[in-house]
Amino acid sequence: MLETRRKTLEAPVKRVKKPSDRPADMELLLAIRAWVSGRGGEMGLDDALSTAERPGRFRLKGALDKFFRHYARLTWLVEKQGLTPTPERLWGAAAVILDNADPREVAKSVAVTTADLQTIASLFGRISGDGLAHEAMPEAVRLECPPQLYPIFSDAFGPRLKQELTALTLPAPLDIRVNSLKSTPEALVEDLSKAGIELKPGVFAPLTLRVKGRPDLAGMKAFANGLFDMQDEGSQLVAAMTDAKPGQWVLDFCAGAGGKSLALAAGMTNRGHLIATDTNAKRLARAKLRFKRAGVENAERIELNGKDDDPAFKRLAGRFDRVLVDAPCSGTGAWRRHPETKWKGDHGLDRLVALQTAILARAAKMVKRGGRLTYATCSLLPMENEAQAAAFLKAHPGFKAVPAESVWTTALPGPWPCDQPDHLKLTPAQHGTDGFFATVFERVS
Repeated sequence: MLETRRKTLEAPVKRVKKPSDRPADMELLLAIRAWVSGRGGEMGLDDALSTAERPGRFRLKGALDKFFRHYARLTWLVEKQGLTPTPERLWGAAAVILDNADPREVAKSVAVTTADLQTIASLFGRISGDGLAHEAMPEAVRLECPPQLYPIFSDAFGPRLKQELTALTLPAPLDIRVNSLKSTPEALVEDLSKAGIELKPGVFAPLTLRVKGRPDLAGMKAFANGLFDMQDEGSQLVAAMTDAKPGQWVLDFCAGAGGKSLALAAGMTNRGHLIATDTNAKRLARAKLRFKRAGVENAERIELNGKDDDPAFKRLAGRFDRVLVDAPCSGTGAWRRHPETKWKGDHGLDRLVALQTAILARAAKMVKRGGRLTYATCSLLPMENEAQAAAFLKAHPGFKAVPAESVWTTALPGPWPCDQPDHLKLTPAQHGTDGFFATVFERVS
């Protein structure tokens, strides 16, 4: 899909008199087909992009993101014509509405026979005429929200619903975390400015720099040398809420590829012992490479089997001053970065909530008396956040809640950014970060 300037949900699409004569993006159609064919499983955009040549992958990722940011409305427009929203019809609707492509030229790309051509061209012409701001669209469609989640968001956000859902449809900014083991924000700004990279400080996290535009930072020498890593400011704040200190034993229980582990190690100034665990061996292998690049010297990785009888649990029980559980979740707070995850079908919330409960119970056994357990998600759904926190305290009387505001005051500069003191709750609309939740417990017995 060809790039156009970004539009908000409220802004109607401006039309030009003459359709564009640019060629239809057939590579995008192939990627949409691949995503749709794997939607019932674990396929995401990474899989759909895997067939693209490396130089064009960045462009295609942008085109797919734009498509999925408009997916509900494109689907509604196709269904309004009494048709099933196949990949070809959705792709064609996106081409004529988002890129102002000529309906007949788009039809030529998907028509099987000459007889089909006029019918398909007429379909795309009618969809183009309807436009994205059709007055009959339901509010959930207009706000690009899956219908099964819309009532949950409505209850959670109340009068801020439209503002919050609108923010989730917009592209996320590009944030980096300065690696304090190797550099400082001031030094990195000076270094990257020589390459024409424009940066400004983050709002909340002291090591955040926000990048202007979308430069290829991964290809830069400063990145290869481990001076920084890409990480949303909200994710950095979750790591900071763990309040890991030099000399402590710290466990990143769902470490994945180690993004938050890197931040924890830097906060520990390479002193103490950091263990990163996960059930995914491939992601832990990536963490090893990232640790080496960042100059992390106090970390080890342990692959878990995902069961209560894992030998590592017995060996590590009760040893840690700090445990971070960045739990598997719905990812609703990261929709800006991964808009395709809205439309993966069954979000599996019951399964996720049960998994989070089990993970928390296992992680709790790792905390020493006086130690803290930080539970976090990149979800905006109360069932994965506040409800999980309440259920944990009820099931684990040996822990007490620690007001997140008090942890923030100790670990971070600047005023507390949330309405209530109990939990850290970040949203794109209110804080400019991805959506994150974090709460802190302390073992008292």
